[in-house]
Amino acid sequence: MNPVSYSEKLVRMIFDTLSAHIAIIDDKGRILAVNAAWKQFSRNNSGKDGDFTGINYLTVCDAASEDGAGGAHAVAKGIRAVIQGTLSEFLYDYPCHSPEGKKWFYMRAVPMIEGKQVRVIVSHEDITELKLAQEALKEQNQSLEEANTALKVLLGQR
Repeated sequence: MNPVSYSEKLVRMIFDTLSAHIAIIDDKGRILAVNAAWKQFSRNNSGKDGDFTGINYLTVCDAASEDGAGGAHAVAKGIRAVIQGTLSEFLYDYPCHSPEGKKWFYMRAVPMIEGKQVRVIVSHEDITELKLAQEALKEQNQSLEEANTALKVLLGQR
């Protein structure tokens, strides 16, 4: 039985149809490839071409110095653990707010090993709707707790 052989063009088409923003990095952290969603997100948020092939993802995370720097440093550490094989998967969710509104993403890094070559698939999935629903539920729960406290006070006074 022969294994299924896919053309590079077909694999690229599949890669580019995925909604998650995906980068493939090597064992040093250098970006080898990104999908169409990654490029589009970059164009929408920075106005620049979003390829980033050749840029070192880990170096960018290490150099972060803004409000989210702690998160970026944790991401770099987690990806390095995946590269070294001490973690089979690294997960991280984070805010990525913009002038257009609040946004959150779920990042996942998993190894792809072929022979001695280690590659890491880094995906960022938009979880904004989920986070907004969680915030709404939290606010609703707080309102219900306040109403419950008020009712207890009223009952205590009767």
